[in-house]
Amino acid sequence: MATMSMAMLAGSAVMQLTVIWGSCVFFGNYDISDSSTSSALENNKKPFSLTGYGVRTDDATRYTARIMILSMIPFLILQLAKLINSSSGIRVVILISLLVTLVFLFLYCFYQVFQPWIQERRLAYVLRNFVKNNLVASLLTAAGEPDESRIREVFHEIDQNKDASISDAELRAFLLGIKLEEAGLRNEDFVEKVMEDFDASGNAQIDETEFHRGISKWLYEANHPDNNQYDERPKLFSRSAQSEEQQSLLAKKAKQQSQTAQNSWFNYFKAAFLLIIGTAVMSLLAQPLIQTINEFSSAVNIPSFIISYVIIPVAMSYRETLGAIKSARLKTKQAISLTFSEIYNAVFMNNMMGLAMFLLLVYIRDLSWDVSAEILVVLIICTLMGLLTSCSTKFPIWTAIIAYLMYPISLGLLYVLTEVLGWS
Repeated sequence: MATMSMAMLAGSAVMQLTVIWGSCVFFGNYDISDSSTSSALENNKKPFSLTGYGVRTDDATRYTARIMILSMIPFLILQLAKLINSSSGIRVVILISLLVTLVFLFLYCFYQVFQPWIQERRLAYVLRNFVKNNLVASLLTAAGEPDESRIREVFHEIDQNKDASISDAELRAFLLGIKLEEAGLRNEDFVEKVMEDFDASGNAQIDETEFHRGISKWLYEANHPDNNQYDERPKLFSRSAQSEEQQSLLAKKAKQQSQTAQNSWFNYFKAAFLLIIGTAVMSLLAQPLIQTINEFSSAVNIPSFIISYVIIPVAMSYRETLGAIKSARLKTKQAISLTFSEIYNAVFMNNMMGLAMFLLLVYIRDLSWDVSAEILVVLIICTLMGLLTSCSTKFPIWTAIIAYLMYPISLGLLYVLTEVLGWS
């Protein structure tokens, strides 16, 4: 059971950093032979080459990759168990790794409360996809201009009390019939983002002019993502002086945030509570889930590590894979940056949450488990890709080939460690 659980964790992390990452580079490639960030339409005149075509990312994406590398520390600690022969010594190593994992999870969540740039980038990613997939087609004319009559209709649909302005309560009521969760958006996050971007006067009301201006801005940014003014560096690392306009915008944002501070803290506690409940539920369901997978593997006569390492990760991540590829096909620096940041954040949370639940089960139930081959595979692949992505913002298309090759190499390494060397 322990080996199967770790294979599922390893399969998900490795697939995201090899197949999905490489697909984003392959489908999002454009000419990167110079420092220009122009679109692919302008660069198609130049001949294709493995070094001249690829993708670029911003600095904040490198910082996200460095955070992902930190998730390898508990995996590295677990390798010490291979040097220990006693079962009590192995339990000590497992306990230390579990404590380090839990500390990293806490620090990661705590850091985002006071430096929420990671959350903001994720919100920008899912919001841009939502606007592109749901609003562009319905609110633009055939000529690609904002459809003023349709935008006006939407405004009056939201303005239920007909006072020529939209409140946050009316916006929430309007969103009840829209399945934002399927796009990865929470209603509260969407409402706060709309009020922040649309409410130019700062009076917690959106009039028709502000609504039209805000919607038009969203539509323009969705179709011209590289023309956006986008902060590439997280505030923690930013050293540049702020202009008066930036200071004014920050003051307005601070005012709006103060109005929702109470709700924000409630959301933090709610998220922590749901995280604890989810962890407990997964811990209870882990054993029957693994037993079901083993039974299925025996019934269809497929090796269990193929089920857990390949089939289940594909089934669980196919939707995210299609979304990442669709985003990368915009062939812009911002689209690639946000997509890669989403992948790195997903790998970090997959590693930390998966490893925490796994080690918790092993330690509490005193399961018989030797340090598995999957631990080493995750450590190698995530470290190599983490170093590559944290040291550069330019990825030629040959890096996608290497990423693709890493997936079958990881399968081969896993086979050698388990079948040839006899690792568990």
